[in-house]
Amino acid sequence: MIQDIAGEEILAACGDAEAVTLKPGGILFREGDDARAMYVVKQGTLRILSGSTILETVRVGGLVGEMAIIEAHMPRSATVIAGTYCELVEIDVPRFLSLVANTPAFSITVLRVISRRLRVMNRRYRVSTRSL
Repeated sequence: MIQDIAGEEILAACGDAEAVTLKPGGILFREGDDARAMYVVKQGTLRILSGSTILETVRVGGLVGEMAIIEAHMPRSATVIAGTYCELVEIDVPRFLSLVANTPAFSITVLRVISRRLRVMNRRYRVSTRSL
């Protein structure tokens, strides 16, 4: 079985990728924005929101914006806001494709993040529809 690749390994594989910093409350992107990259959290905590609902808190080693890389030409599906000072590594499409080609465990990690988030949303949906 392929194991998830550690955040440190992803960061090392990103090499000279562009760094992004955010102050607490800073917005990485908003729901509906154009999407050109995903991000790895190097330091800090981010909140993923849809409307006023917090969907997830992402910490060091976590990924955000991965749907933008996988589903081209689609707008952002959520807003991401820094909960603390954050340092992120930007992964654009060419770098993503290189990581997929050269580090197969990276692909599995991204797929597992998406799968986990979908399962969480499914559980939330089932709970919310039971109360109707």
